[in-house]
Amino acid sequence: MHSRLCINLIALVVTIVVLLILAGITLTYVMGDNSIFSHASEAKLKTEIAKAREKIEVTFSHAKLLKHTDQKYNQDDYLDDLMEKEITNIKISDEIAIVDGYAFEIDRSEPKIGQYIGKEESLVFPEISGTVTLADDKKTATIHITAKETKNGISKIEIICDGHVIGEYTYDNNKEQIAEEYEVKQNGSYIIKVYAKLTARKTVEVDGIVMSIKYMPNGNEEYKKEHQVKISANETDDKVKSIKYQWLNTTLEPAEDTFIITCENEETITKNGVTGTYYLWTLLETEKGNKRIERSEGFKFDNEGPTISITSTPVSETSFKLIAMASDTKSGIAKYEFYVSDKLVDTQKITENSTTYIWSGTEMEEEKACSVKVIDKAGNSACVSSNARTKLHSWKIYGTTVTTKIEETVYDVNDYFLNRCEVFDKKPSAYLYGSGVGFKEESSQYVMYESGRVPGATITRKVGSLWFLSLFFYLR
Repeated sequence: MHSRLCINLIALVVTIVVLLILAGITLTYVMGDNSIFSHASEAKLKTEIAKAREKIEVTFSHAKLLKHTDQKYNQDDYLDDLMEKEITNIKISDEIAIVDGYAFEIDRSEPKIGQYIGKEESLVFPEISGTVTLADDKKTATIHITAKETKNGISKIEIICDGHVIGEYTYDNNKEQIAEEYEVKQNGSYIIKVYAKLTARKTVEVDGIVMSIKYMPNGNEEYKKEHQVKISANETDDKVKSIKYQWLNTTLEPAEDTFIITCENEETITKNGVTGTYYLWTLLETEKGNKRIERSEGFKFDNEGPTISITSTPVSETSFKLIAMASDTKSGIAKYEFYVSDKLVDTQKITENSTTYIWSGTEMEEEKACSVKVIDKAGNSACVSSNARTKLHSWKIYGTTVTTKIEETVYDVNDYFLNRCEVFDKKPSAYLYGSGVGFKEESSQYVMYESGRVPGATITRKVGSLWFLSLFFYLR
């Protein structure tokens, strides 16, 4: 009896152990990570994600057709409106679409759907706000931007208009609230795009800016003889009625009644014939009756030649030096050209304010007609002339030829180069048939001069040789 009871007890224990093992296996199969319930939940999730994806794909197929058939289509607001119209329970945040709580990346340019990135509750988007204030003169507006993403931080903010990035701010994953201000000069829709781990965007509308003129180019610091400027008005809901313009060398705003010359929108205006800094002023009138006077930045013009002078000094019996000095406060000196007897003898492409040229001959020469031409960087030129001679030269006085050799000459720049004077060792008295030839005592020497041509400078002249042809003197 006792033995049978022990057997039954052992059998009961074994049965309980087996049942516990079977129960554990069953619970693991039903409730574990690889359980029936886990597989069922995963299958359900995949089915729901696929259904959400399918909704977006159907709408994007429709959008691809509209892209080629509807002129109003764009990949921003139009596409957002289409998705919100055709898909229920959708949220759109920049390049992410959330349908039924499931988030997908989207490519707006095609458009097409990208990879699944998770459930809505697991995503952290940047927070954005954008407001607009209009300037008092209605010429500009300011977009006030605030953005924050405390978990991952913000790396960049872009301002986008008509599909182009027109403004950008960068950060080193800033987790604090960011505040920026961006000034715009045209009405329209502006997108504020914020980059963190995920991106977000917000669209703000700017309205109320009075139509303005755009100048292309807007000023030029390079001195030129002529400048061309294209003017265009940023038409929006208002249209151009008329554009008038004038060029002025002042930044003081002119009165409306001083604008006379008219032009068309998108016309290129040419200005030349002036020197200095000039501004293109425009008077814009719109069909709604708005008027606006504004100006370009300065354009630098140069239509005046350099200021120049030329002097000469004898160098030897057969050569002389020409000294040219020039200044040009606008475009600057570009080139010197020297002429002797109307022939170009030397060209110097230099920017200095002075230079020299030495002319050499092979025999005694009469006075040479010389000139220098200076060209500036804008292409303007000026020319001055002067006579030059060597130390051995011939000249005429009242039809009589005199040949002299000059050993030393001292004079100032106001002299006539003493080209009508001669020095004698003894004091003569002479007249030449009433020709006006006379004598002037100068230190221990005497100078013969042509009446009315004696300069007031100090004269020191030594004559090595002196010949007179058909010149008559009467010596006392």
